[in-house]
Amino acid sequence: MCGIAGFVDPGADMAMLRAMTDRVSRRGPDDQGYFLEDGVGVGHRRLSIIDLSPGGHQPMVVDDLVITFNGEIYNYREIRAELERLGDGFASASDTEVILKAFRRWGPACVERFIGMFAMAIYDRRDRALYLFRDRAGVKPLYYYWNGGRLAFGSELKCFQPYLTASEKSAISNAALSEFFAFGYIGSELSILEDIRKVPPAHYLKLHEGRLERHRYWEACFEPDESWEGRTEQDLLDELEALAISAFNYRMVADVPVGVFLSSGVDSSLVAAILSKHHGRIHTFTVGFGEADYDESPDARRIAEHIGSDHTEARLDAAQGFEILRQFACIYDEPFGDTSGVPTSFVSGLAKSAGMKVVLSGDGGDELFGGYERYTQFLDRWTQSRRIGTAGRFTARAAFAGADGAGLSAGSGRFARYADLLRHEDFIAFYQNMRIDSSVRELADLIPAFQEPSAASSSGDLLALMSQWDFDRYLPDDNLVKVDRATMFHSIEGREPFLDQRLIEFGARLPTKFKIRNGETKYLLKRLLARYLPDDLCRLPKRGFAVPVREWIRDFYQREFIDMLGSVSSDVFDRSKLLALLDRYRAGKPVNYSLLWLIFCFQAWFESWNSEARPPPQADHLALRISGS
Repeated sequence: MCGIAGFVDPGADMAMLRAMTDRVSRRGPDDQGYFLEDGVGVGHRRLSIIDLSPGGHQPMVVDDLVITFNGEIYNYREIRAELERLGDGFASASDTEVILKAFRRWGPACVERFIGMFAMAIYDRRDRALYLFRDRAGVKPLYYYWNGGRLAFGSELKCFQPYLTASEKSAISNAALSEFFAFGYIGSELSILEDIRKVPPAHYLKLHEGRLERHRYWEACFEPDESWEGRTEQDLLDELEALAISAFNYRMVADVPVGVFLSSGVDSSLVAAILSKHHGRIHTFTVGFGEADYDESPDARRIAEHIGSDHTEARLDAAQGFEILRQFACIYDEPFGDTSGVPTSFVSGLAKSAGMKVVLSGDGGDELFGGYERYTQFLDRWTQSRRIGTAGRFTARAAFAGADGAGLSAGSGRFARYADLLRHEDFIAFYQNMRIDSSVRELADLIPAFQEPSAASSSGDLLALMSQWDFDRYLPDDNLVKVDRATMFHSIEGREPFLDQRLIEFGARLPTKFKIRNGETKYLLKRLLARYLPDDLCRLPKRGFAVPVREWIRDFYQREFIDMLGSVSSDVFDRSKLLALLDRYRAGKPVNYSLLWLIFCFQAWFESWNSEARPPPQADHLALRISGS
């Protein structure tokens, strides 16, 4: 796990390359290296996980190929053995060298052989072509800048602080801004800056002779396989178990200590239970809360005791939570509103202090196996809305739109939300709107540049449509961002065992009846968990990884929030509407706490980004300068 940065820009120099790469020093505190040749710069910050020797140093140069690589290729030993049979030799024990030798033999198609997570740049010195690759699910981040003549890339947005012009650094994307205030994160291929984009998951970019091409090399298509309808539950369980054992064991490949984030949920419990049985004794980590409705630690402790893990837990209180909130913009790099980022950062620090360098989480299980409670709720609401017909929905929408939302400001309450939902005749547009915590009217009033995110038309199995949307949007742009940034802030590596492409493809094809049955979510996955845990530990209430931010805002942080929001200086908000919202909050009247939190997160990022704080001084850099071709 590492941080990478670089450019193809004749006007940029080694000082620029170092400055860009040093911005992500937390992602790689163990080593650093730089390659610069004829306007092509490649930088690397290393977190040593596999092959801790100098043989794993990056950027790595093999013949005419140069690589800077963030991630892990878990099946690199198998690929190496295949390459050796074909005549290739190796000078190191690292997966990085395997990638280069695989690229030399198979070209960009080599990524189709990789089981892993990765964001990497490969420079072919002979063809003068640069490739940027991102893994299938988007576990690892990769941003890029392209103006038609110059390209720059980096693991995080902060890499571009030294590279961009003043006007480029201040140009906020209205589309990204709208996505953030709609969903709490920035989705699709956008970033908060107009001139920076993300390489999409399962894609690679190729820059050659001034032309930037985009290629997709894999796709997860959520569509129930009709041929599986006749398969028995036992047969599917056996296949799922075999895939899970293989995928989870792969994520233990490392030359450093590995731990597991354990909540009381099905996904992390299954990861911990399978590894305890098939890999050996593991170390588990849990965060608890003083608020009982949020606290999963007692149940997680019972699971840890049953599987015999070395278990560490700690309680996160409001004071500790606010210290994390003070660093939120630095940790998450862009505006990010998922409150579970607070406990994720806390438990990452807990694992780091216990000596872990790699941690596994259960992300992806909900999207693949029908785990979100909202899936059943939204299906019910969609069915109800269809029963009243088009005319009935028009009448109800007009009535709801005129209500004031049970005492809230016009357009901000639950009635306005109902009015929004009743507009939609297409299911995925309905589902997407259900994911927005505020009404469109409220957001448009507060944020003049707000544009309601569009949704493509949809047809087919409704659960598959929701799962596809979450896999394409919510998973890579919220959940995976949360884990990547929180772990890397503490210089440890986060891994997601469920996001092995074999498990993804299995879950995408699985018929709905094996995901949700009689209102029970994650049906087949719970049957698998029952092979490892007693029934009472398989049916614990689902809490998610929530944090009591609403209570903290209301009871502990009011002064801090008023100070922050009262100092808003950007032109993003309608000042009068924002002050009215603050007045309601200050007076203790009902407010939209979700929106208040997003405003706080945006403003914290805005102030942090514009402060242009310099990175801390670093040790002497090891720079690789190669001239000529």
